[in-house]
Amino acid sequence: MSQVVSDFISAYTREYDYYQSASAICSRRCEQLLATQGIRVIVSHRAKRPNKLLAKLQQRDKDKNYKNNDEIRADIPDLAGVRIALYFPGDRERVKGILSEKFDVLKSKDFPEKGKPRKDSKRFDGYHADHYRVLMPESALEDGEKLYAAAAIEIQVGSVLMHAWAEVEHDLVYKPESGMPSEDEHAILDELNGMVIAGEIALERLQKAVERRLSSAQDTQFDNHYELAAYLYKWLRGSVPEGTEPAIGRVDILWELLKRANLNSPGKLLPLLPDAAASSGAALSDQLADTVLELYPELYSSYGTLQSSLATPDTSAQPSPQATERADTMGDFLSAWVTLERTFRILGEDLTFKRGYVDPIKGAKSIELSASALEAIVGIRRLRNNLVHGIEIPSRKVLMEARSSLDSVFHELQNHPEARVRDALSEARDPTTRP
Repeated sequence: MSQVVSDFISAYTREYDYYQSASAICSRRCEQLLATQGIRVIVSHRAKRPNKLLAKLQQRDKDKNYKNNDEIRADIPDLAGVRIALYFPGDRERVKGILSEKFDVLKSKDFPEKGKPRKDSKRFDGYHADHYRVLMPESALEDGEKLYAAAAIEIQVGSVLMHAWAEVEHDLVYKPESGMPSEDEHAILDELNGMVIAGEIALERLQKAVERRLSSAQDTQFDNHYELAAYLYKWLRGSVPEGTEPAIGRVDILWELLKRANLNSPGKLLPLLPDAAASSGAALSDQLADTVLELYPELYSSYGTLQSSLATPDTSAQPSPQATERADTMGDFLSAWVTLERTFRILGEDLTFKRGYVDPIKGAKSIELSASALEAIVGIRRLRNNLVHGIEIPSRKVLMEARSSLDSVFHELQNHPEARVRDALSEARDPTTRP
């Protein structure tokens, strides 16, 4: 064994727990990201065992003749690894888009490699998967996890069937403890590979059949957020340019919101989709949540509760006094925002807009509010979007400051020179006064 390999293994043995923790954190993040967007997966992780890594390096060093640790790290990209096994292989492109958005992708590789000449007589292509070498953004990690932002992690994405076949082939061909596989064994592996590829084709057909069933059953409720995601993906796929992957976003919270709004079926959801798809720059689930909350502002509070409960699924744990105070402040802030939305909705009843909704920013401009009020509404709306869509949960102090800014806007509305503006605010604060 060369000294370079020996030194690397000694160092890696000390770092093993670091890579194991990094892969575990990455695995949890992948599982949450994909599950909340309605992609059925099985996610696993591991760090390479030092003894197995040593055997691999000794074998590869015969050809590579490693000069230093950097050459070894460049040659072995999966010291920390995560495996994403898809129920439906057709979801590979969706996963690619999510990983590219949520991780820093250093390098990607598709298997089988296009244009690479075959060195065997196998009838089938072998391993089908996508590999990504990534870093976790420091901003996405908790304070105690930020040290793992420096760990390069390999994420492997393939179907459940393909991963199972790859495990069998790897153990027989690359780890032959009882001798090299015979020609007959290679032929059987090739035959199994053909069955796996046929199985993937069947799974793709099954996925499309599920999508067709959901699209045709207008009055049947979505049983879970996976069905909702499948329906939205099929609908949006026909609305985006060819070659563009539809941005669905988080659907688990949306599904719960639709149930509360009694909109949890294709027939009731479909009328909301054209307006949502027309908006750009946001995931479809976020656009739909905005649309539902515009129609049913009374659901704001339950929407916030949904986010909290799904972010912390342990319902047996009692919230801390600080968390309760922040929740109360959050509810007060959202209630005030609803009043502002309702004010501009009332003012906009003589205008042309969608479903009685006026963008508060456009509404503020139309009645010539001051520059300071407009600036406040822009900032408050950004805070509201971050809060509602779970992008960022602000501190109680930030929420209280935003609530104070809303009071300043209300003061300006209350003293507006036009009576219709003053009346709209009064009516928005007490909707029961409407004739």
